[in-house]
Amino acid sequence: MRRSGLFYGWYMVAGLSVTELVSWGVLIYAFSVFVVPMHIELGWSLGTLNAAYAVGIAVSGVVAMPVGRLLQARGARTLMTVGSVLTVLVLLGWSHVDSIAVFFGIFAVAGLAMAITLYEPAFAVTTAWFSAYRARAVLVLTVFGGLASVVFVPLTGWLIDILGWRDSLLVLAATVAVCCVPIHGLVLRRRPADLGLLPDGRRRERVDPVTARGDGSVARATAVRSASFRWFVLCMVAATASRVAISVILVAYLVDRGYPLGQASLLSGAVGLFQVCGRLLISWLRRYLPEHLASAILLCAQALALVVPMLTTGHGSGATVSIVVCVVLFGLGFGLPELLRGTLLAEYYGPRHFASINGTLAMFVIGARAGGPFLAGWVVTLVDSYLPVFLGAAFLAFVSAGALLASRRAVRTELGAP
Repeated sequence: MRRSGLFYGWYMVAGLSVTELVSWGVLIYAFSVFVVPMHIELGWSLGTLNAAYAVGIAVSGVVAMPVGRLLQARGARTLMTVGSVLTVLVLLGWSHVDSIAVFFGIFAVAGLAMAITLYEPAFAVTTAWFSAYRARAVLVLTVFGGLASVVFVPLTGWLIDILGWRDSLLVLAATVAVCCVPIHGLVLRRRPADLGLLPDGRRRERVDPVTARGDGSVARATAVRSASFRWFVLCMVAATASRVAISVILVAYLVDRGYPLGQASLLSGAVGLFQVCGRLLISWLRRYLPEHLASAILLCAQALALVVPMLTTGHGSGATVSIVVCVVLFGLGFGLPELLRGTLLAEYYGPRHFASINGTLAMFVIGARAGGPFLAGWVVTLVDSYLPVFLGAAFLAFVSAGALLASRRAVRTELGAP
């Protein structure tokens, strides 16, 4: 029997929207703001500070597969609660750090916290609780997650100006303790059946007898060996490497062209706003085009956008127009990988083994997230030019679009569709 009122899954989506906003803000985006004051006070090089952050990203990739299996077996509630507690401890330890070795250790723990609090476990929840409305639930989550940089980068800068970087970390730790720990611990549930419900809040008596025999889910071992999965991995890795490579050099590139640091930072920060717009745009385009086709078009537009600034020089009016076009189109495609992982992966392989399949995918994606900035920095240093990075990122965006279309075609072949 259907319970009156709003389906409980939407309460979890609302709670997770808050926790994803906070978790992405403090674990991912705030770091860039702390680098400069830590460099000034502690005397550690920027390379050392960034290396510690890279260790965290690497750890999150290493544990992605076992975390996916735990999510499959136990659900997200306990893992995400533990992850939020770990995040609080990481921030508290970070606020007292005065040793490079300890700092690296803290970020190794932060990597584990990333793996069990960011999108991977949240998508496991939406996959378990939603079917027809899964895309809408994922959209809500990723829109709020996409706002994390817009909220926490300026907020962290403001806190550091007022309190200093150590006390600012204490404020962020309190924010996680107040917002994330109780929501994860008290609101999340493993599956609708725990509350006597069905996905989307459907009436039990209306379940189609064909659906009742099975949901079409594919076992993890079968999924990861399929051609469609290999194409989808290529799509996600190429898209992720492309966007992170550009995002880490964009401010430096604009300053090198003659833009003041403030303007360069503003243009770079606008990418975060436009990624939210891109996710909303894809949601609207679903009414008229298949999601994979609309996303491929946007990825191609992103690739073309990365070539546009290469057609101008300096920082005159024409150059500024080319930069703005690049930022807008690049930003629109920036948030696609997370959106696609939350929707197409479940559509391709079903909800039953989503968490473990997504954990396998996450291992590759996080590798690209860690390797992209390193490779971009190495290329710029080696050739003393940003051109190869922009052209390489454009090529990867095109590869991502092609791989996405190929993965869809492979899925149809595997299902025996014409």
